[in-house]
Amino acid sequence: MQITKDEALDIAKQNISQLFHIEITDEWDSGWKVYQHRNFGDCWYITLRPAFSTGLCSSHLMVISRDTGEIIYSGPANNEG
Repeated sequence: MQITKDEALDIAKQNISQLFHIEITDEWDSGWKVYQHRNFGDCWYITLRPAFSTGLCSSHLMVISRDTGEIIYSGPANNEG
């Protein structure tokens, strides 16, 4: 049984404070530049932005396995601009 979109959001909220949800999708965005990553197939991709940010900055990307709920990646999306 795979985790749902809502369950993936709950995992993100439990693991990152001071950030708010921007978007969740199951499709990889080619604008995300994650270097030296492993296969991110069959995952939820959650992009977040610091609540205190008013300027140009990278989103925070959290990649959560749809099968296990494991956080596979949590870090910058390197998508500024």
